[in-house]
Amino acid sequence: MSILALTSDTLIATAAAGNIEYSSPIFTGTPIGTQRGIVPTQQYYRLNADYVGSNATGAQSIFGVGVTLSASTVYEFEIFAIFSKSAGTTSHSFQLGFGGTATINNIGYTGLVAYNGGTIPGQNTTTAFGFVSNTTTATTSINAITNAAAFNSHVIKGTVSVNAGGTFIPQYTLSAAPGGAYSTVAGSYIRINPLSASGAATNVGTWA
Repeated sequence: MSILALTSDTLIATAAAGNIEYSSPIFTGTPIGTQRGIVPTQQYYRLNADYVGSNATGAQSIFGVGVTLSASTVYEFEIFAIFSKSAGTTSHSFQLGFGGTATINNIGYTGLVAYNGGTIPGQNTTTAFGFVSNTTTATTSINAITNAAAFNSHVIKGTVSVNAGGTFIPQYTLSAAPGGAYSTVAGSYIRINPLSASGAATNVGTWA
C-alpha cells in the first residue's frame, strides 16, 4: 500500500502553477498563474435501493443515514432526491430540512422541485418551481398534495457553517400522514465537502 500524507500548514503567500497544498480542512491546487483553487474531497452517499419512509408526521431521514461533520468548518453540499408514494389521499405539504447533533452557525440553500401525480417514469410534471431557505427548520417545498400516487424530485444546493461538530441529517417532514408512505428512490444521492474554517468569508483564489 502506498500512502502520500501531507501535513497541514499555512498556504504559501503566493501560489504558483503546479502547487498542491494542504491546509486543514482543504486541499488546494494551482493550475495556472496564482489561481489557487479548492480540490474537492467529497463525502458521498447514494441509494442503491428504495428507502421506505413512514406514513406519519414528523421529520424523517431522506437517506436513512447522516454524515458526521467537523467543528468550525464550512461545507458545501448537493442533494438529488426522488420521492414516490402509491397510496393515501389526505392533503399534506412536503417539507425539507436538516437535523442531527451538529450545531450550525448559518446555512443557505436553494431547491428546484418537480412534482406530479402518477408513477415514475413521468413527463410533463404538473408543477415545477423552486424554494429558498436559510434555516435547518423544515421549509415547505410542495403544498396540498392529494394524489394517491405521486412523485417529486428535489435538487438542492447550498452551504453550511458548522459550530460544534456532529451529525448532519437531510430530512423531509409531512404536515399530515397521507395514508401511504413515501420512499426515497434508488439513485438519489448527497455529496458534501469542506470549503474553509468557519468565522469568516471563504476566500480561496485571486479574489480582491
